[in-house]
Amino acid sequence: MQRVASVSVPFKGPASGRLFGFTGLGLMATGAGILSLVLSTGTSLATVVDDRLPLAPLSSVAAPAPSGGTIANQAAAVQLGKALFWDVQVGGDGKQACASCHFVAGEDTRLTNTVNPGNDGIFNSEGINGPGQTILAVRNITNDDRLGSAGEVAANFISVDPDSSHAADICNVTGDPVFGQNRQVTGRKAPEVINAVYNRDNFWDGRANHNFNGFNPFGNTGNNGDGNLVNMTNSSLASQADGPPNNPVEMSCAHRAFNGANSLGAKMLARQPLQFQQVSSKDGVLGSLASAGGNGLNTSYGDLTRAAFGTSDSDSALENSFSSYWGQAVQAYESTLISDQTPMDKYLSGNQSALTQNQANGLNIFQGKGQCAVCHAGAEMTDASVNFYAVNGPLNRDGGDQGFHNDGVRPTREDGGRANTGPNGVAWSVSGSSFDRGAFKTPSLRNVGLRRSFFHNGGKATLTDVVNFYNRGGDFANAEKSKDMKQLSLSSSDISSLVDFMKSGLTDCRVAKEQAPFDHPALPLNGGADRPATGGNSLCS
Repeated sequence: MQRVASVSVPFKGPASGRLFGFTGLGLMATGAGILSLVLSTGTSLATVVDDRLPLAPLSSVAAPAPSGGTIANQAAAVQLGKALFWDVQVGGDGKQACASCHFVAGEDTRLTNTVNPGNDGIFNSEGINGPGQTILAVRNITNDDRLGSAGEVAANFISVDPDSSHAADICNVTGDPVFGQNRQVTGRKAPEVINAVYNRDNFWDGRANHNFNGFNPFGNTGNNGDGNLVNMTNSSLASQADGPPNNPVEMSCAHRAFNGANSLGAKMLARQPLQFQQVSSKDGVLGSLASAGGNGLNTSYGDLTRAAFGTSDSDSALENSFSSYWGQAVQAYESTLISDQTPMDKYLSGNQSALTQNQANGLNIFQGKGQCAVCHAGAEMTDASVNFYAVNGPLNRDGGDQGFHNDGVRPTREDGGRANTGPNGVAWSVSGSSFDRGAFKTPSLRNVGLRRSFFHNGGKATLTDVVNFYNRGGDFANAEKSKDMKQLSLSSSDISSLVDFMKSGLTDCRVAKEQAPFDHPALPLNGGADRPATGGNSLCS
Protein backbone atom coordinates (compact mmCIF):
# COMPACT_ATOMS: atom_id res chain seq x y z
CA MET A 1 0.00 0.00 0.00
CA GLN A 2 1.28 3.45 -0.86
CA ARG A 3 2.52 5.49 2.11
CA VAL A 4 3.01 9.23 1.90
CA ALA A 5 5.75 10.98 3.86
CA SER A 6 4.72 14.00 5.87
CA VAL A 7 5.31 17.52 4.66
CA SER A 8 6.19 20.36 7.01
CA VAL A 9 3.92 20.20 10.05
CA PRO A 10 3.31 23.70 11.39
CA PHE A 11 2.94 24.21 15.13
CA LYS A 12 1.39 27.34 16.58
CA GLY A 13 3.01 28.99 19.56
CA PRO A 14 0.66 29.40 22.51
CA ALA A 15 0.46 33.17 22.19
CA SER A 16 0.61 33.48 18.44
CA GLY A 17 -1.14 32.73 15.21
CA ARG A 18 2.14 32.60 13.35
CA LEU A 19 3.52 29.29 12.18
CA PHE A 20 6.64 27.47 13.27
CA GLY A 21 7.77 24.80 10.79
CA PHE A 22 9.80 21.91 12.13
CA THR A 23 11.07 19.94 9.16
CA GLY A 24 13.50 22.41 7.59
CA LEU A 25 16.86 23.95 8.46
CA GLY A 26 15.71 26.57 10.95
CA LEU A 27 12.88 27.71 13.16
CA MET A 28 10.48 29.71 11.00
CA ALA A 29 9.35 32.23 13.60
CA THR A 30 8.01 35.58 12.46
CA GLY A 31 5.23 36.26 14.94
CA ALA A 32 4.95 37.16 18.59
CA GLY A 33 4.76 33.69 20.10
CA ILE A 34 7.24 31.58 21.99
CA LEU A 35 7.35 27.82 21.66
CA SER A 36 6.67 25.71 24.69
CA LEU A 37 9.79 24.71 26.59
CA VAL A 38 10.87 21.72 28.63
CA LEU A 39 10.86 22.83 32.25
CA SER A 40 12.21 19.79 34.06
CA THR A 41 15.66 19.93 35.60
CA GLY A 42 16.10 16.18 35.64
CA THR A 43 19.57 14.85 34.77
CA SER A 44 19.09 11.19 35.54
CA LEU A 45 20.11 9.70 32.19
CA ALA A 46 23.71 9.07 33.17
CA THR A 47 26.57 10.40 35.19
CA VAL A 48 28.04 13.54 33.68
CA VAL A 49 31.55 12.79 32.44
CA ASP A 50 34.23 15.34 31.61
CA ASP A 51 36.71 13.58 29.35
CA ARG A 52 37.56 16.23 26.79
CA LEU A 53 38.95 15.09 23.48
CA PRO A 54 42.12 16.80 22.24
CA LEU A 55 42.38 18.44 18.85
CA ALA A 56 43.70 16.04 16.21
CA PRO A 57 43.88 15.66 12.42
CA LEU A 58 40.41 14.90 11.12
CA SER A 59 41.83 12.03 9.08
CA SER A 60 42.47 10.26 12.40
CA VAL A 61 38.73 9.85 13.01
CA ALA A 62 36.58 7.60 10.84
CA ALA A 63 33.30 9.08 9.67
CA PRO A 64 30.36 7.31 11.34
CA ALA A 65 29.06 4.51 9.12
CA PRO A 66 25.28 4.21 8.74
CA SER A 67 23.63 0.82 9.02
CA GLY A 68 20.22 -0.54 8.11
CA GLY A 69 19.94 1.19 4.74
CA THR A 70 19.14 -0.12 1.29
CA ILE A 71 21.97 1.33 -0.84
CA ALA A 72 23.46 -1.29 -3.16
CA ASN A 73 26.02 0.89 -4.99
CA GLN A 74 27.62 3.64 -2.91
CA ALA A 75 29.22 5.49 -5.83
CA ALA A 76 25.89 5.60 -7.67
CA ALA A 77 24.17 6.80 -4.49
CA VAL A 78 26.67 9.67 -4.22
CA GLN A 79 25.90 10.62 -7.83
CA LEU A 80 22.18 10.60 -7.15
CA GLY A 81 22.57 12.55 -3.91
CA LYS A 82 24.76 15.24 -5.45
CA ALA A 83 22.39 15.73 -8.38
CA LEU A 84 19.38 16.05 -6.06
CA PHE A 85 21.21 18.40 -3.65
CA TRP A 86 22.14 20.89 -6.40
CA ASP A 87 19.03 20.66 -8.62
CA VAL A 88 16.88 23.82 -8.56
CA GLN A 89 13.92 21.85 -9.95
CA VAL A 90 13.33 20.56 -6.43
CA GLY A 91 11.97 23.96 -5.40
CA GLY A 92 8.26 24.63 -5.70
CA ASP A 93 9.07 27.61 -7.91
CA GLY A 94 11.71 25.64 -9.81
CA LYS A 95 14.44 27.95 -8.53
CA GLN A 96 15.39 26.56 -5.13
CA ALA A 97 17.85 23.74 -4.46
CA CYS A 98 19.19 22.41 -1.17
CA ALA A 99 22.43 24.05 -2.27
CA SER A 100 20.72 27.46 -2.47
CA CYS A 101 21.30 27.79 1.29
CA HIS A 102 24.62 25.90 1.39
CA PHE A 103 26.69 27.07 -1.57
CA VAL A 104 29.76 28.68 0.08
CA ALA A 105 31.67 26.43 2.47
CA GLY A 106 28.36 24.64 3.02
CA GLU A 107 26.61 27.84 4.11
CA ASP A 108 24.67 30.82 2.72
CA THR A 109 26.44 34.13 2.07
CA ARG A 110 23.63 36.05 0.33
CA LEU A 111 22.79 39.56 1.52
CA THR A 112 19.47 40.24 -0.24
CA ASN A 113 16.21 39.33 1.53
CA THR A 114 17.93 37.39 4.32
CA VAL A 115 16.63 39.17 7.45
CA ASN A 116 13.91 37.53 9.53
CA PRO A 117 12.30 40.04 11.94
CA GLY A 118 11.99 37.58 14.81
CA ASN A 119 9.13 37.23 17.26
CA ASP A 120 8.12 40.90 17.21
CA GLY A 121 7.71 40.93 13.40
CA ILE A 122 9.62 44.22 13.13
CA PHE A 123 12.58 44.58 10.74
CA ASN A 124 15.06 46.69 12.68
CA SER A 125 18.66 45.57 12.08
CA GLU A 126 21.37 45.38 9.42
CA GLY A 127 20.05 48.70 8.03
CA ILE A 128 16.83 46.90 7.01
CA ASN A 129 13.30 48.13 7.73
CA GLY A 130 11.26 45.71 5.63
CA PRO A 131 11.34 42.45 3.65
CA GLY A 132 13.16 41.98 0.35
CA GLN A 133 15.90 44.52 1.05
CA THR A 134 19.67 44.16 0.65
CA ILE A 135 22.18 44.36 3.49
CA LEU A 136 24.97 46.75 2.58
CA ALA A 137 27.30 45.44 5.26
CA VAL A 138 26.82 42.65 7.81
CA ARG A 139 26.64 44.11 11.32
CA ASN A 140 26.10 42.72 14.80
CA ILE A 141 22.43 42.18 15.58
CA THR A 142 21.32 43.57 18.93
CA ASN A 143 17.59 42.72 18.85
CA ASP A 144 15.49 39.65 18.06
CA ASP A 145 16.03 39.84 14.28
CA ARG A 146 17.85 36.92 12.67
CA LEU A 147 20.05 36.59 9.60
CA GLY A 148 18.60 33.58 7.80
CA SER A 149 18.15 32.31 4.26
CA ALA A 150 15.65 33.28 1.57
CA GLY A 151 13.27 30.48 0.69
CA GLU A 152 9.97 30.42 -1.22
CA VAL A 153 7.20 32.95 -1.71
CA ALA A 154 4.25 31.72 0.38
CA ALA A 155 1.97 29.58 -1.81
CA ASN A 156 -0.26 26.51 -1.72
CA PHE A 157 0.58 23.48 -3.82
CA ILE A 158 -1.92 22.43 -6.48
CA SER A 159 -0.03 19.93 -8.62
CA VAL A 160 3.20 18.98 -10.32
CA ASP A 161 3.36 20.49 -13.80
CA PRO A 162 2.78 17.63 -16.30
CA ASP A 163 5.23 19.30 -18.73
CA SER A 164 8.63 17.96 -17.62
CA SER A 165 10.39 20.89 -19.31
CA HIS A 166 8.86 23.16 -16.65
CA ALA A 167 10.73 23.36 -13.34
CA ALA A 168 8.01 25.07 -11.27
CA ASP A 169 5.02 23.39 -9.67
CA ILE A 170 1.49 24.70 -10.20
CA CYS A 171 0.77 26.66 -7.02
CA ASN A 172 -1.56 29.35 -5.73
CA VAL A 173 0.51 32.25 -4.40
CA THR A 174 -0.96 33.54 -1.13
CA GLY A 175 1.77 35.83 0.14
CA ASP A 176 2.77 36.08 3.78
CA PRO A 177 1.65 38.58 6.46
CA VAL A 178 5.27 39.51 7.23
CA PHE A 179 7.14 38.93 3.95
CA GLY A 180 4.28 39.73 1.56
CA GLN A 181 5.11 38.64 -1.99
CA ASN A 182 8.81 38.43 -1.14
CA ARG A 183 10.55 35.16 -0.41
CA GLN A 184 10.11 34.07 3.17
CA VAL A 185 13.25 33.97 5.34
CA THR A 186 14.20 31.24 7.79
CA GLY A 187 14.35 32.02 11.50
CA ARG A 188 17.84 30.61 11.93
CA LYS A 189 21.08 30.79 9.99
CA ALA A 190 21.71 27.86 7.64
CA PRO A 191 24.04 25.40 9.41
CA GLU A 192 27.07 24.08 7.55
CA VAL A 193 26.82 20.75 5.72
CA ILE A 194 30.57 20.21 5.34
CA ASN A 195 31.77 17.76 8.04
CA ALA A 196 28.17 17.41 9.24
CA VAL A 197 28.56 13.65 8.82
CA TYR A 198 30.37 13.63 12.18
CA ASN A 199 27.41 15.14 14.08
CA ARG A 200 25.28 12.75 16.11
CA ASP A 201 22.14 14.82 15.47
CA ASN A 202 21.75 17.66 12.99
CA PHE A 203 20.06 21.08 12.65
CA TRP A 204 20.78 23.73 15.28
CA ASP A 205 18.38 22.10 17.75
CA GLY A 206 19.31 18.52 16.86
CA ARG A 207 15.83 17.53 15.70
CA ALA A 208 17.32 15.70 12.70
CA ASN A 209 17.63 12.44 14.58
CA HIS A 210 20.53 9.98 14.39
CA ASN A 211 18.00 7.29 13.46
CA PHE A 212 16.46 7.67 9.99
CA ASN A 213 12.93 6.39 9.46
CA GLY A 214 12.75 6.97 5.70
CA PHE A 215 10.01 9.60 5.93
CA ASN A 216 10.98 12.64 8.00
CA PRO A 217 13.67 14.08 10.31
CA PHE A 218 12.29 12.69 13.57
CA GLY A 219 13.72 9.18 13.73
CA ASN A 220 11.95 6.85 16.14
CA THR A 221 10.85 9.61 18.50
CA GLY A 222 7.28 10.52 19.35
CA ASN A 223 7.31 13.23 16.66
CA ASN A 224 7.36 10.61 13.92
CA GLY A 225 3.78 9.97 12.91
CA ASP A 226 4.58 8.24 9.61
CA GLY A 227 6.11 4.92 10.64
CA ASN A 228 9.25 3.49 9.02
CA LEU A 229 10.37 2.71 5.50
CA VAL A 230 13.85 1.98 6.89
CA ASN A 231 15.41 1.98 10.35
CA MET A 232 18.94 3.36 9.93
CA THR A 233 21.46 4.26 12.61
CA ASN A 234 24.19 6.93 12.37
CA SER A 235 21.99 8.67 9.83
CA SER A 236 21.13 12.16 11.02
CA LEU A 237 22.21 13.47 7.60
CA ALA A 238 19.46 11.40 6.00
CA SER A 239 16.98 12.65 8.60
CA GLN A 240 18.10 16.21 7.92
CA ALA A 241 17.84 15.75 4.16
CA ASP A 242 14.14 14.88 4.35
CA GLY A 243 13.25 18.13 6.14
CA PRO A 244 13.64 21.11 3.78
CA PRO A 245 12.35 19.79 0.40
CA ASN A 246 8.65 20.09 1.29
CA ASN A 247 8.98 22.84 3.87
CA PRO A 248 6.68 25.74 2.84
CA VAL A 249 9.17 28.40 3.89
CA GLU A 250 12.34 26.91 2.49
CA MET A 251 11.75 24.95 -0.70
CA SER A 252 8.13 24.14 -1.49
CA CYS A 253 4.60 25.34 -1.92
CA ALA A 254 2.64 24.25 1.14
CA HIS A 255 1.18 20.72 1.28
CA ARG A 256 3.30 19.04 -1.37
CA ALA A 257 3.93 15.36 -0.55
CA PHE A 258 7.25 13.51 -0.86
CA ASN A 259 5.88 10.18 -2.11
CA GLY A 260 3.22 8.89 -4.47
CA ALA A 261 1.44 10.47 -7.42
CA ASN A 262 1.55 14.27 -7.71
CA SER A 263 4.50 14.45 -5.30
CA LEU A 264 8.11 15.61 -5.24
CA GLY A 265 9.12 12.07 -6.13
CA ALA A 266 6.83 12.00 -9.15
CA LYS A 267 8.13 15.41 -10.22
CA MET A 268 11.85 14.59 -10.07
CA LEU A 269 11.52 11.12 -11.62
CA ALA A 270 9.89 12.75 -14.66
CA ARG A 271 12.62 15.35 -15.18
CA GLN A 272 16.12 15.35 -16.63
CA PRO A 273 18.56 15.79 -13.74
CA LEU A 274 19.90 19.36 -13.53
CA GLN A 275 18.35 20.22 -16.91
CA PHE A 276 18.68 23.97 -16.29
CA GLN A 277 22.24 23.86 -14.91
CA GLN A 278 25.63 23.28 -16.45
CA VAL A 279 27.74 20.42 -15.11
CA SER A 280 31.49 20.44 -15.65
CA SER A 281 33.00 17.43 -17.36
CA LYS A 282 35.66 17.66 -14.63
CA ASP A 283 33.14 17.39 -11.79
CA GLY A 284 34.55 14.76 -9.46
CA VAL A 285 31.23 12.91 -9.12
CA LEU A 286 29.00 13.94 -12.01
CA GLY A 287 31.55 14.70 -14.74
CA SER A 288 31.15 11.34 -16.48
CA LEU A 289 27.40 11.94 -16.72
CA ALA A 290 27.54 15.56 -17.90
CA SER A 291 25.64 16.25 -21.12
CA ALA A 292 28.04 17.21 -23.86
CA GLY A 293 27.64 20.84 -24.93
CA GLY A 294 24.56 21.48 -22.82
CA ASN A 295 22.96 21.43 -19.40
CA GLY A 296 22.14 18.55 -17.10
CA LEU A 297 23.06 14.87 -17.03
CA ASN A 298 22.73 12.28 -19.78
CA THR A 299 20.68 9.98 -17.58
CA SER A 300 17.41 10.03 -15.61
CA TYR A 301 16.63 10.17 -11.91
CA GLY A 302 14.91 6.82 -12.29
CA ASP A 303 18.04 5.18 -13.68
CA LEU A 304 20.24 6.85 -11.05
CA THR A 305 17.93 5.55 -8.31
CA ARG A 306 17.80 2.03 -9.74
CA ALA A 307 21.60 1.95 -9.97
CA ALA A 308 22.06 3.23 -6.41
CA PHE A 309 19.54 0.90 -4.77
CA GLY A 310 19.84 -2.18 -6.96
CA THR A 311 16.20 -2.30 -7.92
CA SER A 312 14.36 -2.81 -11.19
CA ASP A 313 11.25 -0.93 -10.02
CA SER A 314 9.50 1.35 -12.47
CA ASP A 315 9.41 5.09 -11.87
CA SER A 316 5.82 4.84 -10.62
CA ALA A 317 6.96 2.32 -8.02
CA LEU A 318 10.05 4.34 -7.05
CA GLU A 319 7.97 7.42 -6.31
CA ASN A 320 6.18 5.57 -3.48
CA SER A 321 9.41 5.38 -1.43
CA PHE A 322 11.16 8.47 -2.79
CA SER A 323 11.63 10.05 0.66
CA SER A 324 13.76 7.06 1.69
CA TYR A 325 15.82 7.10 -1.50
CA TRP A 326 16.24 10.86 -1.21
CA GLY A 327 17.46 10.81 2.39
CA GLN A 328 19.90 7.96 1.88
CA ALA A 329 21.33 9.39 -1.34
CA VAL A 330 21.78 12.94 -0.04
CA GLN A 331 23.42 11.49 3.07
CA ALA A 332 25.78 9.47 0.86
CA TYR A 333 26.79 12.66 -0.97
CA GLU A 334 27.10 14.88 2.09
CA SER A 335 29.22 12.19 3.77
CA THR A 336 31.91 12.86 1.15
CA LEU A 337 32.15 16.53 2.18
CA ILE A 338 35.00 16.13 4.65
CA SER A 339 37.52 18.96 4.94
CA ASP A 340 40.53 17.23 6.51
CA GLN A 341 43.31 19.16 4.74
CA THR A 342 43.49 22.40 6.73
CA PRO A 343 46.79 23.93 7.85
CA MET A 344 45.89 22.79 11.39
CA ASP A 345 45.53 19.18 10.21
CA LYS A 346 48.96 19.37 8.59
CA TYR A 347 50.47 21.05 11.66
CA LEU A 348 49.07 18.42 14.02
CA SER A 349 50.40 15.74 11.66
CA GLY A 350 53.93 17.03 12.14
CA ASN A 351 54.34 19.78 9.51
CA GLN A 352 55.47 22.63 11.77
CA SER A 353 55.55 25.10 8.88
CA ALA A 354 51.84 24.66 8.11
CA LEU A 355 50.94 27.41 10.61
CA THR A 356 52.66 30.75 11.03
CA GLN A 357 54.03 31.55 14.47
CA ASN A 358 51.08 33.85 15.12
CA GLN A 359 48.63 31.12 14.10
CA ALA A 360 50.45 28.57 16.26
CA ASN A 361 50.10 31.00 19.16
CA GLY A 362 46.40 31.19 18.34
CA LEU A 363 46.16 27.39 18.42
CA ASN A 364 47.72 27.37 21.89
CA ILE A 365 45.23 30.00 23.06
CA PHE A 366 42.38 28.02 21.49
CA GLN A 367 43.35 24.97 23.55
CA GLY A 368 44.42 26.91 26.63
CA LYS A 369 43.33 30.22 28.11
CA GLY A 370 40.70 30.79 25.42
CA GLN A 371 38.94 27.55 26.49
CA CYS A 372 37.55 27.15 22.95
CA ALA A 373 38.40 23.45 22.84
CA VAL A 374 36.16 22.76 25.83
CA CYS A 375 33.20 22.64 23.42
CA HIS A 376 34.96 22.70 20.02
CA ALA A 377 36.64 19.46 20.95
CA GLY A 378 38.37 16.63 19.19
CA ALA A 379 39.32 16.28 15.55
CA GLU A 380 35.73 17.21 14.62
CA MET A 381 36.01 20.43 16.67
CA THR A 382 32.57 19.92 18.25
CA ASP A 383 31.20 18.13 21.30
CA ALA A 384 28.08 17.34 19.25
CA SER A 385 29.92 14.57 17.37
CA VAL A 386 29.17 10.86 17.41
CA ASN A 387 32.67 10.26 18.76
CA PHE A 388 32.37 12.74 21.65
CA TYR A 389 29.01 11.24 22.64
CA ALA A 390 30.51 7.73 22.65
CA VAL A 391 33.33 8.85 24.97
CA ASN A 392 31.40 11.20 27.26
CA GLY A 393 27.83 9.92 27.25
CA PRO A 394 24.50 11.70 26.77
CA LEU A 395 24.93 14.59 29.23
CA ASN A 396 27.13 17.67 29.05
CA ARG A 397 28.82 19.30 32.04
CA ASP A 398 25.65 21.23 32.90
CA GLY A 399 23.44 18.14 32.78
CA GLY A 400 21.82 19.05 29.46
CA ASP A 401 21.99 17.12 26.20
CA GLN A 402 25.53 16.49 25.01
CA GLY A 403 26.67 18.96 22.36
CA PHE A 404 24.02 21.61 23.05
CA HIS A 405 24.61 24.77 25.09
CA ASN A 406 23.00 28.09 25.96
CA ASP A 407 25.85 30.57 25.53
CA GLY A 408 23.86 33.72 26.28
CA VAL A 409 23.77 34.84 22.65
CA ARG A 410 20.16 36.01 23.02
CA PRO A 411 17.49 35.82 25.77
CA THR A 412 16.22 32.25 26.15
CA ARG A 413 12.61 33.32 25.59
CA GLU A 414 13.31 34.23 21.95
CA ASP A 415 14.08 30.68 20.82
CA GLY A 416 13.85 27.59 23.02
CA GLY A 417 16.35 25.70 20.86
CA ARG A 418 16.88 22.16 22.10
CA ALA A 419 13.93 22.50 24.52
CA ASN A 420 11.35 23.23 21.81
CA THR A 421 8.68 20.64 21.12
CA GLY A 422 7.92 19.06 17.75
CA PRO A 423 4.72 18.55 15.76
CA ASN A 424 3.45 15.83 18.12
CA GLY A 425 4.34 17.77 21.25
CA VAL A 426 7.49 15.79 22.04
CA ALA A 427 10.60 17.78 22.96
CA TRP A 428 13.88 17.46 21.10
CA SER A 429 15.58 17.43 24.50
CA VAL A 430 16.34 13.94 25.78
CA SER A 431 17.62 14.89 29.24
CA GLY A 432 14.72 17.20 30.06
CA SER A 433 17.21 19.53 31.72
CA SER A 434 16.47 23.23 32.08
CA PHE A 435 19.91 23.79 30.53
CA ASP A 436 18.46 22.67 27.20
CA ARG A 437 16.29 25.79 27.09
CA GLY A 438 17.84 28.16 24.55
CA ALA A 439 20.61 25.63 23.88
CA PHE A 440 22.00 25.06 20.38
CA LYS A 441 24.35 22.57 18.78
CA THR A 442 28.07 23.34 18.94
CA PRO A 443 29.14 23.84 15.29
CA SER A 444 32.48 22.66 14.00
CA LEU A 445 34.87 25.55 13.38
CA ARG A 446 36.50 24.10 10.29
CA ASN A 447 36.30 26.68 7.45
CA VAL A 448 34.83 29.18 9.89
CA GLY A 449 36.71 32.01 8.16
CA LEU A 450 34.53 31.54 5.06
CA ARG A 451 31.22 32.17 6.85
CA ARG A 452 29.00 35.22 6.42
CA SER A 453 27.99 35.54 10.06
CA PHE A 454 28.03 33.55 13.27
CA PHE A 455 25.78 31.80 15.81
CA HIS A 456 22.34 30.30 15.22
CA ASN A 457 20.81 33.75 14.67
CA GLY A 458 23.65 35.05 12.48
CA GLY A 459 24.02 37.75 15.12
CA LYS A 460 27.79 38.31 15.09
CA ALA A 461 29.41 39.82 12.02
CA THR A 462 33.08 38.85 12.37
CA LEU A 463 35.29 36.32 14.12
CA THR A 464 36.69 39.17 16.22
CA ASP A 465 33.14 39.90 17.37
CA VAL A 466 32.74 36.24 18.29
CA VAL A 467 35.93 36.13 20.33
CA ASN A 468 35.03 39.38 22.09
CA PHE A 469 31.64 37.85 22.91
CA TYR A 470 33.27 34.88 24.63
CA ASN A 471 35.90 37.07 26.25
CA ARG A 472 33.17 38.95 28.13
CA GLY A 473 31.32 35.74 29.03
CA GLY A 474 28.36 36.16 26.69
CA ASP A 475 25.77 38.90 26.21
CA PHE A 476 22.82 37.71 28.32
CA ALA A 477 22.83 36.30 31.84
CA ASN A 478 20.25 33.61 31.09
CA ALA A 479 19.45 31.34 34.01
CA GLU A 480 20.13 28.43 31.65
CA LYS A 481 23.48 29.74 30.41
CA SER A 482 26.25 27.16 30.40
CA LYS A 483 28.51 27.18 33.43
CA ASP A 484 31.44 27.11 31.01
CA MET A 485 30.62 30.67 29.92
CA LYS A 486 33.03 32.82 31.93
CA GLN A 487 35.05 35.97 31.31
CA LEU A 488 38.40 35.03 29.79
CA SER A 489 40.66 38.09 30.16
CA LEU A 490 42.18 37.66 26.70
CA SER A 491 44.47 40.48 25.60
CA SER A 492 44.18 42.22 22.24
CA SER A 493 47.24 40.26 21.13
CA ASP A 494 45.61 37.00 22.22
CA ILE A 495 42.46 37.86 20.28
CA SER A 496 44.43 38.75 17.16
CA SER A 497 46.34 35.45 17.23
CA LEU A 498 43.21 33.43 17.93
CA VAL A 499 41.30 35.04 15.04
CA ASP A 500 44.27 34.50 12.69
CA PHE A 501 44.36 30.82 13.63
CA MET A 502 40.63 30.31 13.09
CA LYS A 503 40.41 32.37 9.91
CA SER A 504 43.40 30.87 8.11
CA GLY A 505 44.52 27.80 10.03
CA LEU A 506 41.11 26.10 9.81
CA THR A 507 40.41 26.73 6.10
CA ASP A 508 40.71 23.81 3.71
CA CYS A 509 41.94 25.16 0.36
CA ARG A 510 39.64 22.78 -1.52
CA VAL A 511 36.61 24.29 0.20
CA ALA A 512 37.74 27.86 -0.47
CA LYS A 513 38.44 27.16 -4.15
CA GLU A 514 35.47 24.80 -4.66
CA GLN A 515 37.64 21.90 -5.70
CA ALA A 516 36.66 18.22 -5.46
CA PRO A 517 34.92 16.94 -3.43
CA PHE A 518 33.53 20.46 -2.97
CA ASP A 519 33.04 21.14 -6.68
CA HIS A 520 29.51 21.48 -7.98
CA PRO A 521 27.12 22.14 -10.87
CA ALA A 522 26.22 25.72 -11.80
CA LEU A 523 23.72 27.26 -9.41
CA PRO A 524 21.37 30.15 -10.30
CA LEU A 525 20.69 32.11 -7.11
CA ASN A 526 17.78 34.22 -5.94
CA GLY A 527 19.19 37.37 -4.37
CA GLY A 528 22.79 36.53 -5.13
CA ALA A 529 25.34 36.14 -7.92
CA ASP A 530 24.90 32.91 -9.89
CA ARG A 531 27.58 30.31 -9.15
CA PRO A 532 29.37 28.78 -12.16
CA ALA A 533 30.02 25.06 -12.43
CA THR A 534 33.34 23.94 -10.97
CA GLY A 535 35.39 20.76 -11.22
CA GLY A 536 38.80 19.24 -10.66
CA ASN A 537 41.36 19.71 -7.90
CA SER A 538 44.50 21.15 -9.50
CA LEU A 539 44.33 24.49 -7.67
CA CYS A 540 45.05 22.86 -4.31
CA SER A 541 47.43 20.09 -5.38
